[in-house]
Amino acid sequence: MTVYYVDGKFVPDNQAMIPVDDLAVLRGFGICDIMRTFHGKPYFIDEHIQRLVDSGERIGLSLPWTMDEIKAIVLETLQKNKQTDEANIRIVITGGSSPDFLTPGGNPRLIVMITPIKKLPQDWYTKGVKVITLMQERPLAGAKVTSYISAAMALQQAQKSGAVEAIYINSQKQAMEGTTSNLFAFFGNTLVTPPAQGILKGITRKVILSLGAHFFQITEESLFLDRLTAADEVFITGTNKGVVPVVQIDDTTISNGRPGKNTAKLIQALEQHTRDFSSRQGG
Repeated sequence: MTVYYVDGKFVPDNQAMIPVDDLAVLRGFGICDIMRTFHGKPYFIDEHIQRLVDSGERIGLSLPWTMDEIKAIVLETLQKNKQTDEANIRIVITGGSSPDFLTPGGNPRLIVMITPIKKLPQDWYTKGVKVITLMQERPLAGAKVTSYISAAMALQQAQKSGAVEAIYINSQKQAMEGTTSNLFAFFGNTLVTPPAQGILKGITRKVILSLGAHFFQITEESLFLDRLTAADEVFITGTNKGVVPVVQIDDTTISNGRPGKNTAKLIQALEQHTRDFSSRQGG
């Protein structure tokens, strides 16, 4: 049986519920974050909780819990789900019940859910994937919010095109990020990624920038779409994706249409990083 933490109580997943007058239900007002475990240990838990708190500040959602209190609840929820070794940990903080169905009442609800990680197809990493582009920007860039309508619609469009992700393109025709991923491109041995301003700063993005600095020159700069499609290698990153090579953007094949050696090096570096993490945690 899977156990969730919902508004102060640990409950079976099939009994988890919140009132219908919660602003998360009525208005999509809330924040969230997701992390994963390796050998049962949460990966970068402090960084994910910090991003959650930052998201709350960005949308004006005042949190009555400290970071340490949220962390303790997450760890206790994980402890109650020992049967799930490799898991996703989803944290949701809702806007709380609202008497007028619009104004926050200062009573947010904290939810923690533990779910098994879905294994992604191996050929994503060996053969690469297709992504599409959309002239669209993330609302409230930098905040991870519960309202994912635009992202869900973008992913539906991607799937209809045989793609696994949609890359947002802003009004200046700059490629920014994916619906649930950050974006990188290689030009020779230089690794380029869009600057943190205007995107959601992914935790995996931060790790890749740190690992990549050992092998490559790193720059954070605007990636105009025509430059992106002319890159030597392109890849996306995410909590559950890791590093995924991109071999096609819309109808354009990237380089020779196969994952590149630099991307492969980063895939290996990230795998080693997670193994080292597990060893340090006693996993």
